[in-house]
Amino acid sequence: MLTAVIVSWVVYYVKTYNNAVVTVTGVSQKTVKSDVVKWRGTFLRHTGPAESDLKTGSAQMTSDLNTILAYFTSNGIATSSITVNPLSVDPQYQTANGVMSAKFYGGGLGGTLTGYDLSQSILVESDNVDGLTTLAHDAPQFLVGKGIIFSAQSPEYYLKNETLDSLRRGMLQSALSDARDRAKAITEGVGATVGNLRSSSIGVTQITPVNSTLVSDYGAYDTSSVEKLLTYLVHATFALR
Repeated sequence: MLTAVIVSWVVYYVKTYNNAVVTVTGVSQKTVKSDVVKWRGTFLRHTGPAESDLKTGSAQMTSDLNTILAYFTSNGIATSSITVNPLSVDPQYQTANGVMSAKFYGGGLGGTLTGYDLSQSILVESDNVDGLTTLAHDAPQFLVGKGIIFSAQSPEYYLKNETLDSLRRGMLQSALSDARDRAKAITEGVGATVGNLRSSSIGVTQITPVNSTLVSDYGAYDTSSVEKLLTYLVHATFALR
């Protein structure tokens, strides 16, 4: 009889207490400043169809590039941070339908060569976030004033991998602690207490602008803002006692 009672109590405990759990999501957030910025710009020239025109245009492009690089370095951007892509030459043809680029349509249109579009792009990647942000704002106007046809994209802001790695451990611990606090808040009203952690999983990382509602089931990585909100989620299941 005693054995039967013990077995019955064990079965009751396993079915009731051992299966009583609460699952919650803990959150940890921190505002961080981007420590890497990328900025892309393009400058171009249009030349006539003659070989001499092409040579003149190429020389102008070289001069434009030197002016751009000198301006960048004078504003605190190291040459090692600048990647200059090869010169692109795009022949232009006059056809019955207008001017078309051989880049997309090829030269077999039966049209007349009208000239060449020369273009070259530059990528600047630097940890001088404030300096390059200011440069990206001022450079187009300055270079256009020098007679250079220059266009640029908006800067893109990132966090270094080592920065994320250094923050991740502490923020995950904080998120797990937040999950336990939430579990306690949920169970206080029913007279239960939170026991051991049964299981946990890490949610997707959200890197969003501050005061933004941007989120994604697959994670978010905003590159438009210097100040970012870093969010880590931990899904945790705790036993109840």
